[in-house]
Amino acid sequence: MKAVLVFCEGRHDVVFAQRSLGAHGNCSWVGGQPISELPSPFGRSKNNSGQTVRKGLIEGLFEHSANVTLQAAAHSPLPCFDAAVANTAKDTMFFLVRTSGKTNCDPVLKFLTSLDLTLNTPKITNELGMSHDVSQYAAAFLYDADDEGVASTLQAFRDRYTEHFGDLSALQHGQWLQGNTAPVGCFVFHGSDQQPTGTIEDHLAPMAEQSWPDRYAAAQALIDDGRHDSDQVSRSNAERLKAIITVAGQFNHPGDPLSVIIGRNGMPQEQFEACAVSRELALFLLKAPLAPEHR
Repeated sequence: MKAVLVFCEGRHDVVFAQRSLGAHGNCSWVGGQPISELPSPFGRSKNNSGQTVRKGLIEGLFEHSANVTLQAAAHSPLPCFDAAVANTAKDTMFFLVRTSGKTNCDPVLKFLTSLDLTLNTPKITNELGMSHDVSQYAAAFLYDADDEGVASTLQAFRDRYTEHFGDLSALQHGQWLQGNTAPVGCFVFHGSDQQPTGTIEDHLAPMAEQSWPDRYAAAQALIDDGRHDSDQVSRSNAERLKAIITVAGQFNHPGDPLSVIIGRNGMPQEQFEACAVSRELALFLLKAPLAPEHR
């Protein structure tokens, strides 16, 4: 089995990637089973007799939860595996992983190092009489260009991850490179080819407007007529668009966040099917190259 780790900044980025893979990648949601039953080494590893011999890597993220504050314990440790979708025809599972920001790279690097060590310990694996379900993986990173732009966002990514993946100087938006440890790719949400700045909300906003035109117009008027310069919603256009989209979607999801508004029971599927960036993202993820199998 192959795995593609898709590292996203926030919850609604995870949902956008998940729904894009469903709309354009012939992928289905994986849910319901305990994390211990996910494909190893993400889930628990078992020997040839079916006995558990090693905890899964995702389970290991929770091991130190007893040493944190109650407030911290109420949230999943980073990197947070929010969802998974599978393309059974390609024997590939896509793990959607939340990092809570593009600069929060230390937990990601720690996890990737653990994954590489686990997959590259054939001696220990053979002694325990087991083999991992996942033998190949790739790592994708989804970021907003924000005001810095695509080029600066890519350079910041190279600066943070070169030590782990090796030379990333040739890495471009929507492309893949074979890194030292695994293939790596970066997808940067921005306005258009002519507008290298922006965020995922630049694409979600027209999708929401088409989904609920009257409610979107009313929400836009409420936010724009009522906001003040000192309000959080006035800090950036992305914050403004988040507020408008969320208000427009409240009628069937009162009190719910943006990730629910654009989720499976919120924004219609046809909006993802028609969105060019949704299709571009799905095709990027589906084209993830995979390194030679770990032994």
